[in-house]
Amino acid sequence: MYLSTYQEQEHISPELRGLEGLVSPYGLVSHTAPLPVREGEPSFAVHLAHLGDPSRALANLRVWAHDDDMGNVDGAGSALTADRARLISVAEALERYSTCAWDDDEMVVAAENDLTEEYVSPSRWPRCSPAELARDECSMAPYDPSVPIRWVRAWSLTRRVPVLVPAISVYLHMPYHSRSERFTRGITTGAAVHSDVRAAVLNGLLEVVERDAIALVWLQRLRLPELIVDPDRLDPATRAYHRAGTSTDLRVRLFDATTDLGVPVIYAVQLADADPTLAQIVAATCEVRPEQALAKVYRELASLRVALRGYVAAFADREPDPAKVSVVGGAVHNAAPARRGVFDFLLDGERPTYGIDGMPGLPAGADPLDTVVSRLAARGAEVLVADITTDEARQVGMRAVKVLVPEAMPVSFVHAERFLGTPRLYDAPRAMGHPSHAEDAVNPEHQPFA
Repeated sequence: MYLSTYQEQEHISPELRGLEGLVSPYGLVSHTAPLPVREGEPSFAVHLAHLGDPSRALANLRVWAHDDDMGNVDGAGSALTADRARLISVAEALERYSTCAWDDDEMVVAAENDLTEEYVSPSRWPRCSPAELARDECSMAPYDPSVPIRWVRAWSLTRRVPVLVPAISVYLHMPYHSRSERFTRGITTGAAVHSDVRAAVLNGLLEVVERDAIALVWLQRLRLPELIVDPDRLDPATRAYHRAGTSTDLRVRLFDATTDLGVPVIYAVQLADADPTLAQIVAATCEVRPEQALAKVYRELASLRVALRGYVAAFADREPDPAKVSVVGGAVHNAAPARRGVFDFLLDGERPTYGIDGMPGLPAGADPLDTVVSRLAARGAEVLVADITTDEARQVGMRAVKVLVPEAMPVSFVHAERFLGTPRLYDAPRAMGHPSHAEDAVNPEHQPFA
């Protein structure tokens, strides 16, 4: 009853519908296609939006390779209805494209020591430890404030002032200008598109908080509280997602991964005992309301499961290369039935259990964006926003942003570069009431998130 009702009524705003203008043989997205969902698996629609080779339109992408790193630009979307899933996939393709569209003429090239404008130093960003930097597989380097790097303008939501931020932290696939820019890698985390710029900023910020939690959970092997879901206590919309996301062939275990930042994060492990290649996969979501996070995590798991099947032949039974970017390598590697044991810290042992109503929420009437920014500020973290809106986004009434939180842990898809020199990796578990493991005791296994 609930599923069929919400399949019929799943809302598509005129602004989201406007993304159709980006799809044509000559458009930003050449075409979209549904991905097959196997019988017995969650009944979400999953679509892929094909971006192709963005270097054909973006002259700044001088070197392009359709590999595990640069080739990961297509957009994916999942929803209860195929129509909405397709449009979400187009939105994600636009988001990925926007992170690659920089203008060299708008950048400031200078050493930090020579700047006269307000700036946010790369020394505040996550960093690889000396032990990581000493390994041959690691291509990162210590930041040197006396060496010029590229900067772009952004806005500090925390201090409400314009600032310069490292361009390499905003955009994806930028060739390094100097050795000093090798303090980080460009990632999609924090990028978002929306017709409402405040909504875009909130979505990007929630993704940063989500990825921070994912990194902390895995690296520190946090024994998270388990969430018990009573479908009868869910609102009708969330109940529809819950029912669509569960099946007789799959078990989903849910955990409260909310960190000391105080924004609800749900971490999920989907178990398929009879699946010979995808026996366990993980997903996580961060939303201002726990029920929103719950609905979204089921959708994310469905989309991920379908997407990973396309990579199984290439990555199954193959150890990921610790020196290379592999967005799916760790996920497929750890999905093998024989790898179930690496999830023991989540799946075994006693732990607190409660319903999602036991998770933190926002005070009634509170502004979501202002509240989340304030909660991060209370923990010493600054929220920065760069406008990366492209002409293509403007043509369909969208704004694109990149949200940065220098103090947050990133999810790294290069095993040799997990940024183990970041103070938050060791401080946050203690603030959350968990043991904190030193660098030599962090989880040695590859990150299973994709």
